[in-house]
Amino acid sequence: MNKIGAMAVLLASMGLLAACEKEPENNMDSVAETIEEAAEDSGEAIEEKAREITGNERTTGEKMADGMESAGESIGEAYDDSADYVKEKASQAGDAMDPDE
Repeated sequence: MNKIGAMAVLLASMGLLAACEKEPENNMDSVAETIEEAAEDSGEAIEEKAREITGNERTTGEKMADGMESAGESIGEAYDDSADYVKEKASQAGDAMDPDE
């Protein structure tokens, strides 16, 4: 399966997953993120295919730089998700301890 075809399958499956979420605003956020990621991945696949056709393939250094950038983004996202989770749990704990509510 070529990369563009795989992207289409991934986009479709992620769209279905996003549609199954319970809250509409989360659903819209997920769809927007999915579309953005699919567009980025499609652009990368097109660029790579163009490089293959022209014989101007990426160097190992370029591939390593991309991998490090991706890892940095993943770490940042994981940190943000963890921080949001901790805030949510702290809020829930505070609400549970407040007898007035």
